[in-house]
Amino acid sequence: NYLATASSASVQIYNRHGERVDEVALSGGGAVISLEWDRDGQSLAVLQDENGQIPIWDLSTMKVQQLETNLRDPSFLKWSRCGTQLAIGTQKGNLLIYNKATKKKIPVLAKHPRAITCGDWSEANKLCLGSDDCTMTLSNETGDTIEQTDLKFPPRELRFAKGSKGSDQDTISINMGGKSILLYSLDDPDNPVELTFEPEYGNIVSHTWYGAGLLLI
Repeated sequence: NYLATASSASVQIYNRHGERVDEVALSGGGAVISLEWDRDGQSLAVLQDENGQIPIWDLSTMKVQQLETNLRDPSFLKWSRCGTQLAIGTQKGNLLIYNKATKKKIPVLAKHPRAITCGDWSEANKLCLGSDDCTMTLSNETGDTIEQTDLKFPPRELRFAKGSKGSDQDTISINMGGKSILLYSLDDPDNPVELTFEPEYGNIVSHTWYGAGLLLI
C-alpha cells in the first residue's frame, strides 16, 4: 500500500492516502532506471544509470542502506518473488545476486557477453535473464546457469507465466524486439510458440500475465 516515485534527485514514498511518508536523496546524478519493491513490500531498491551504489529503503525503519555493488554500468534490477535475493545485471553482461537476509553478495562474471536488459524470478526462485546478445538464460538462486536459449531478436521484456497457486511456472513469455512474443516452455524447450501480429498494430511495448494463463499485450 505504498507508492514510490522518482525525480532526478530523490525518490518519494507515499502511503495509500497520498501522503508523503519519506524522501530518499539520491547521489551520483544518474537517471533512475528502476524502482523495485521486494516480495513483502518492505524494501525498495533504486537503480540509477552509471551508479553502482544501490539505495535500499526499509519501510519498518524508514532508513536507507547503501548497497555497494562495485558495478559501474548497472542495467537491470529485480527482487525474487519468494526469496530475499536481489538480482542486478550490467551493460557488460555481468550479474550480482545480493541476499538481503544474509547480506551475502554473489558476483557472476560474464553471465552474458552483452548487456542484460530484462529478467524475472519464478515462484521456484529461478532467475531468467534476457540480453542484447539475443539469448535467454535460466539460473538458480545463486546464479548457476541451468539452461540457455538463442532468440531471433534481442529481448525487451520477459515474464514467467502465472500458474495455479502453489505450482511451479513452466512457461516464459519473451518480447522479442517488439516484433513478437515467444512462449518458451521449460517442459518442452524444443517446441516454443511464437505469437506474431499484423504490422498495423505497431511494435509490442509491454505484456503481462494475469488470472490463470491469460496474457495481456
